[in-house]
Amino acid sequence: MASIHSYDSILSGIKAGKIAPVYYLYGEEDYYIDALSDFMENSILDESAKGFNQMVLYGKDVDVATVVSHARRFPVMAPYQVILIKEAQTLKGLDDFEAYFEKPVPSTILIICNKSTKLDKRTRFYKALSKHVIFESKKIYQNQVGAWIVSYLKQKGYSNSSRAADLIAEAVGNDLSKLVNELDKLIINKTDSKEITDTDVELKIGISREFNIFELINAIATKNTSRAFHIAHHLGKSKEFSIIAACNMLTTFFSKAYLVKNSNIKTPADAQQKFGLNYYQAQDCTQASKWYKLEEMERAIRLMHEYDLKAKGVNNLSAKDDQLLKELLVKLLH
Repeated sequence: MASIHSYDSILSGIKAGKIAPVYYLYGEEDYYIDALSDFMENSILDESAKGFNQMVLYGKDVDVATVVSHARRFPVMAPYQVILIKEAQTLKGLDDFEAYFEKPVPSTILIICNKSTKLDKRTRFYKALSKHVIFESKKIYQNQVGAWIVSYLKQKGYSNSSRAADLIAEAVGNDLSKLVNELDKLIINKTDSKEITDTDVELKIGISREFNIFELINAIATKNTSRAFHIAHHLGKSKEFSIIAACNMLTTFFSKAYLVKNSNIKTPADAQQKFGLNYYQAQDCTQASKWYKLEEMERAIRLMHEYDLKAKGVNNLSAKDDQLLKELLVKLLH
C-alpha cells in the first residue's frame, strides 16, 4: 500500500530525524509542494554540508539517467546527500525512475516535485513509488478558504475580525499562494495590534467593506432593492467580479435560508446551533425566512441556475457579468 502522507506528518517526520530516501510531491496546489520542498532544502543539511551534498535540479534541464547517476553517489562527510528536482512535470521519461525506486540509496534523499495531477495507480511506476513517501497537494474548496485563512493567521500569532476572512476569501479565491501573499502583506503592515480588521483588508488589499457579495446577500435577504442595486452597481465594476461565483454563493445562501424557514426557526442563535452557520449567515438566513416564502426561495435557486448558465454562454450572446447581475436582481426582487 502506498505511503500517503499528510503535509504535517512529513514536516514532523523530518524535524524528528525520520527521513525517507524518496519523497514524491505532486498535485495541482503549488503552495504545499513549494512549502515542503523549501523546508527540506533548508533544513535537512546544515550550511557546511550543502556545498558538496545538495543539488537543486529542474526537470527541463536534466534527464532521469543523470539524476539517478547523482543519486547513486555517496555523501561527502555528511549523513545524507539531498537531490531536489523542481518542476518535475517537465522531466521526460519520469517512469524511468522505477528501477531506482525499487532499490534506492539509503544515504540519498531524493525529492521529486511534480506540479501535476497525474499519478496512474495502475502502473509499475506507481507500484515501485508506493514503497516511499507520496504527498498529494490538493486544491481546497472555496467554502474552506475562510477557515484556512483563520488557521494561517493563528499560526502567525494573529486573529481576525469576524468578516475579514470572508472578504479576503471572496476576493482572492482558493489559490493558496496568492492568499499567503495577501495575508503576509497584511501582517507586514500591521503595527498597532494583532487583529486583522475589515479596515485593514480594505486599505491594504483594496477590498471594499461596503460593496461586496456579503453585503449584497444581506440586502437581498431583506428585499432592500435600492441598496442591493447600489451594491451591485459598484460590485460589478470590479475586474475580479464573477457572476458565476456570485450565483454559487447566492444558491448556497437561499438553500440554507430554505432549511431555516422550513424548520420554523425564529432566531439567528437557533439557526447557528442547528445548521452550523456562522453569525452573519444565521442573521441573513433568519431575515430571509421572514421576507421570502418557500416557493420564492425555490424560484430564486432556479434563477441562480439560469444565470449561471447565461454566464457560461447559454441563451446569452453579449451580456457581461455586471449586466447579468442587474438583470438577475430585477427578476429576483421585483
